[in-house]
Amino acid sequence: MNARRAPRQGRSGDEGGGDARAECLDADGLRAEAVRLTGLADFGAPGHGPALDLLVSALETEARLSPAGRAEARDTLLRALRTRLWLHALPVPPVEQEPPVVLVGLPRTGSTLLHRLLALHPALRAPRLWELLAPVTPPGAGAGSLLAAAERHVADLARTAPDLARVHPTGADEPEECEHLMNTDFRNSVLGLLSYRIPAYASWLAAQDLTAAYTLHRAQLAHILARRPAPADSRLVLKSPSHLWHLPDLDSVHAGARFVVLERDLEDAIGSVCGLVSAARRKRSDAVDPVEIGRDMAAATHTGLSRMYAFTTDPSVADRCLTVSFTDLVAGPEATARRVLSWLGLTADGALRRLWREHLSRNPRPDHVHPRAACGLPPAGSQPSPHRSEGAS
Repeated sequence: MNARRAPRQGRSGDEGGGDARAECLDADGLRAEAVRLTGLADFGAPGHGPALDLLVSALETEARLSPAGRAEARDTLLRALRTRLWLHALPVPPVEQEPPVVLVGLPRTGSTLLHRLLALHPALRAPRLWELLAPVTPPGAGAGSLLAAAERHVADLARTAPDLARVHPTGADEPEECEHLMNTDFRNSVLGLLSYRIPAYASWLAAQDLTAAYTLHRAQLAHILARRPAPADSRLVLKSPSHLWHLPDLDSVHAGARFVVLERDLEDAIGSVCGLVSAARRKRSDAVDPVEIGRDMAAATHTGLSRMYAFTTDPSVADRCLTVSFTDLVAGPEATARRVLSWLGLTADGALRRLWREHLSRNPRPDHVHPRAACGLPPAGSQPSPHRSEGAS
């Protein structure tokens, strides 16, 4: 649809700045700023409004944000609002999208390793971080400036949250999680459960229908593919822990998607998730409670796995799912990647295997401490897992 024009002030690439970055978050103020920066005023369907309002309220009242955390949250929300405005000002590119391959599972189940190996195959296209941060090209911007902005984003992460950068290495031109695209409808489980302490928003989101969010997710992927086309007949390969809790909604929009289901021993996974969440929240808050994280992550992971297995074992979906064991993946990443490719009807030639070996040599698996005791969790192995453990089919 055509967007209504608003009076234009400043440049479309500005993020605001000045004293405004330290002010309290305000949904109406963020909307007004996005309108000012883009010169556009059509945010599309009003359904995003309650989500944004609740998210902003929870960030202000529950997240215990540090000044740096508040500035980051403001930039994240403003980027999402600007992207939403541009999406509704431009037609969705008529790009043919084959059903994607989606890696699903809890965080810390090896998805980054497998995602990056699969993305080296010429028939599989993984969105890069710079593409996900700016899925629609802003007026006057080019790929070079967008890549440079993503490089600054990565450098800032390494400087302000070295523990987080170590356990989840990323790069501006590396495959990354498509959860960034969920921000545009303000329904993102990574924000609600992992990045911030916002239980009111997380509880609300768990019961929401995310069809509209995934419709925008698909539209943003179309813009990404139009800007940097993929080879004919190739598939997108996507991954994000945000999908775990909402797979039926994803599948309704990305019809025919194929799912690689990553499994890990549940206690190990929860311990590792707690380490990741602790690092992520310390980047944004000076008041992080590890015991609260342990309790909340144990509950969230159980809910997520229950939903995932209810979806992936449904007879209408099961033949589009392949289970991958974390132990097998870590012990034999190349063999595991070949198994996934074979399931997709693809092969791994000598050139691809050389790329894999080069990637693995440059990117050794980082050490990661599981802070079970600090997070109030019982020692690993002290209780049976209520869900299938790794290796289950």
